Amino acid sequence: MYKGKRKYIEIWQKVEIAEFYIQHQNEMSMRDVAAKFHVNSFSSISEWVNKLDELKKSVKSDKKLKLESFTQFPELEKELVHWFTAIREQGIQVLRSTIEEKAKSLAAEMGLARFGCGDKWWQGFRTRNNLSFRKINASSIKPIEKEAELVRQYLDDLASLLPQFVPSNIYNFDETRFDWDVKSKFTYDFKGTQRILGVQSAKMNHFITVMLMIRADGEKMPALLIFQEKNGQIPNLVRERLNIPENVIIKSNKSGYISDQILRTILRRENQLLIYDQAGSHKTIMISNAISDLDATKIVIPGGCTKYLQPLDALVIANFKSKTTDFRIKFQQSRLKEDRKELETSKLLIASNW
Repeated sequence: MYKGKRKYIEIWQKVEIAEFYIQHQNEMSMRDVAAKFHVNSFSSISEWVNKLDELKKSVKSDKKLKLESFTQFPELEKELVHWFTAIREQGIQVLRSTIEEKAKSLAAEMGLARFGCGDKWWQGFRTRNNLSFRKINASSIKPIEKEAELVRQYLDDLASLLPQFVPSNIYNFDETRFDWDVKSKFTYDFKGTQRILGVQSAKMNHFITVMLMIRADGEKMPALLIFQEKNGQIPNLVRERLNIPENVIIKSNKSGYISDQILRTILRRENQLLIYDQAGSHKTIMISNAISDLDATKIVIPGGCTKYLQPLDALVIANFKSKTTDFRIKFQQSRLKEDRKELETSKLLIASNW
C-alpha cells in the first residue's frame, strides 16, 4: 500500500497509468508503477488495466473538450503531426517518449522556450489528433484487391512511360531504416487504423537510413547512408575515422531521411524516370521540386501496394536486412560511450552486402 499520496486521480490519468504499466510490465512491477505515479494501492492499477476500454470511453468528458479546443503552439503541432504521420506510414513504432523527444527537438529549432511536454500538453495533443495506444498486429493487412483499380492504373501508366526512356535512365529507389532500439508490442497510432505495424522504434537515437537505387539495365548505384545528426553534420572526429567503401555515399541531416539537397547530389541532370513509393519523406514539396528541377519524370507506387509493386522492397530489402542482422546485434550489444566512435565505423559494414 502507498498511503497519503493522491487524494483523487482523474480518469484520463488512470488510462495513462494503465497504459504505462502495459508498456513496461516486463521491466516494472505494479508496485513500482504505483510508486512512480503516487498511487495509494497497486491493486488499483490492476483494476484500471482490466477496465481500460471502459475508462477510455469515460475520458470523453468536458476536460477532453477543453483539450481539443486549441493549442498554444500550432506550428509546432503541425510539424509534429506531419512527422508522426510519415513515421507511422512506414510502420515504425512510436511511443509517448518518442513523440515528446521529437516535440522538444522541434521546440528548440523554433525557439519556443516556453514549450513543455507535461501531462496537460500530452493529453491535449493526443486528443486533438485522435491518437490511441494500440497493440501491434499483423492480422489486419489491407488486401490488395481493394486497391485493384489503383494498381491497374499504375501498371498502365508505367507501361506507357517505359518505352520513352533507355534502361540506363530508369531508376528505382527505396529507403529502409536501421534502428537499434528494441521495440515493445505497443505503439501510438491514429484511432480507427486497422493495420498496426511495429517495424522499429522511432526513437531519435542510434538510427541510420539506407537508400538503395538500381537501374533498369541492372546496374546498382552506390548505397547511400544517411546519418541523423542533431546539427545536421557528422562530427569531424567521427568522419575522420570512417573507412568508406567505394560503393557507399555518406550524407547526414537532422531528420535522418532523404532530403531534396541529398537527392540533387545523387541524380544526374538528364532525362530520367524515377520509380519510388509513397514513404512520408518522398512526398514532400521539396522532393517534388527537386525532381522537377532535375528534368526527371516520376511515377509513384500506390499507397498500400509497396510490398507488391516496389521492386527493391519486394526483392531486395528483406534479404538485405537479414544479411545485416549480425551488425545490428553487434551495435545493440555495444552501447557504452567509449565505444561510440567504433560503432559509427561499424555502421558502414552494412554497405558490404550491397
